[in-house]
Order: sequence, then structure tokens, then C-alpha cells
Amino acid sequence: MSGYHKTLILCAIATLAALITCTIRHEGSGPALLTFYATGYCAPFILLAFRKHNRPARHLQNALLIIPIGIAIGCWLMSLAPTGQPDGEVMGWAILTAIWCLILTPVCLIPLCLTDKPSLPPIPMHSLNFRQATPFDLPTLRNMYDEIIDAMDKSTSHAQWHRGGYPTDAFLQTRAAIGELWVAEQNNTIVAAMVLNAECNPGYAQADWQVTCEPHEVMAIHTLGVSPRVQGQGVGKAMVQQAIAVARRKGCKCMRLDVIDTNPAAGQFYTRLGFSFLGRYELNYPGAVCTDFDLYELPL
Repeated sequence: MSGYHKTLILCAIATLAALITCTIRHEGSGPALLTFYATGYCAPFILLAFRKHNRPARHLQNALLIIPIGIAIGCWLMSLAPTGQPDGEVMGWAILTAIWCLILTPVCLIPLCLTDKPSLPPIPMHSLNFRQATPFDLPTLRNMYDEIIDAMDKSTSHAQWHRGGYPTDAFLQTRAAIGELWVAEQNNTIVAAMVLNAECNPGYAQADWQVTCEPHEVMAIHTLGVSPRVQGQGVGKAMVQQAIAVARRKGCKCMRLDVIDTNPAAGQFYTRLGFSFLGRYELNYPGAVCTDFDLYELPL
């Protein structure tokens, strides 16, 4: 049982106990209070049925948790009121609270009208073929990166890649020629790509790295991109695992990379995979407008 469920149940129990006490101390007020305050629990409990599969519902439900907490506190305050207090004043507070709850309850229907991104099953690792790219892959890679750029343009998290800009055809061609460009295939179709080498931006020297090693003992990940057609299915994670395997075969002591500050989703992705955030620094890349990058490291 989640902490949310426990809190909601405790609030319901506390409210019921307060209503019983209020009924004893203020004769005749219990049924009316129960009717009014029950409405306050409608929103959180309605959303319980949609919490698992609907991200907006989860966020809104967390916000609406203030309703049962407020109701439980309010009921206990009224139950502790002097017995001589006029019933009209007690009912007045109940009516105000009920109006508040009735206004907020319909809000819980908003997430139910929103379409959440469907959760796709992960792609099995054994169905992916990892290999070094060849010059024959360049047209396919160009199309894939353009699709990624188009998808980023619709997202709030952006790597600042642009059509006609980074990654350029010349960059991909050069990296493929020297064996640094890796791809993942599914059913003979390229679904992801990345560059692996020991090249690090001079600005990396600003960071206080966890691992002390020689430059050739570092493996850096660059230009990791996953086709929008398979995003959310574990391909990015599989690519990083492949990069780690390559780095270990080459005797590297750590993985390092940078993420532009306008792409927080990528930073969260690497953090989930065990990378440590080393801070935000100014890095200069040819043709780049933004210069603020977050540095990450994974000891091997």
C-alpha cells in the first residue's frame, strides 16, 4: 500500500472518529456533517481508479490530498468546540467546507479527459543487434536524427539539435569512418545511435570528477539518439549498457558525458542509470548557442 493510500485511509478514519465525537457533543449535527464532508472524499477516491494508468490523474490526486487532511482537521476542531456553541455556527462551517469540496471535486474529472502517453512494453535485449556503423548507414541515420529533432521540437525538453545543424552529415560520416559510431538494430532497422570515444570537451577540466584516471581511460558518450518509434521501450537504457560494455573491454575506468541544461529529461535518464551529477559548467561547442551543460560520471 502506497503512502498516498495510507494517508487517505488515516484521514477517513480520523474524520469518522471526529464526526462521532461531534454527534455526541452537538446533538443532531452528525448526519448533516457526514453528508457534507463525504463529498470532500469524492475527488481523491474517484481518482484512485485512474491513478495507475494516468499520469495527470496521479499529479492532481497528490494535490487533492489537501482536501481529506483539511476535512479531518476541521472535523476535530468542530468536535472540540464548546457544547454550548449554537448548532447554526457548526453547520455554517460545515456548509462552507462542503461548498469548497463540491467545487474541487469536478476538477478530478479533468485528468480523465486527458490522454496520457501509453506505456509500451520494453524491447527485449536479445532482439537488438549492436554494431559499428558503416558509410552505408548514413542516409538511414540522417532520417532517424531528423525524426528525433522533429519530436524534440514538440517537447519541453530539448537537446538543441537542429535540422541542418548538429549532428551534421560530416560529423556522422567521420565518426563512422573511424569506428566510433555505434547503432542498434531491430529487425534489420536502425532504431538508435551514439558516438563512443575518449574525446571530452576542454571544459570538463572544471569538474571535480570522482574517478582519477588518464584521458584514454575515459569513455564519453556523444549524440545518443533513439528513434521516436521505439522511445520509452528501454532502447536508450540498452544503448548505455552497450556503451559500458565497450568501455570495459577497452579498459576504461569511467563513463563521462554532458547534457545541455535545456534537456533535463536526459539528465534524469542518466541519473536513473547510476550516473552521478557533477555540476553545471560552461562548455563551448562549435556552432552551439547554449553554453550551460550538466556533467555526469559513472565509475566502472
